[in-house]
Amino acid sequence: MTTRPAVLIVDAYSTKCSRCGKGTGIQDTHHTRLLSGWGTPDPRDKPCGQRFVAISTRRLGVTAEELRALRPDLPAYASGDLPAHLRST
Repeated sequence: MTTRPAVLIVDAYSTKCSRCGKGTGIQDTHHTRLLSGWGTPDPRDKPCGQRFVAISTRRLGVTAEELRALRPDLPAYASGDLPAHLRST
């Protein structure tokens, strides 16, 4: 069984991991810590540890160029443009 890759998902006030859905830091290369834009993470929650392979957003109007400016080291995809192999099931 293959594990789907993790994409860094940027929102207006938070950043999260596409694999487990929990908050993370925008500068993180792997999901090794929990952060939240609103509220405090549940202390029982754990990050999934996956390496981020791309950056994207669900916000319409945010371009791939804007995302590349945030993380030039990752391939960037505007909302709805993620390749099939990076999409959640």
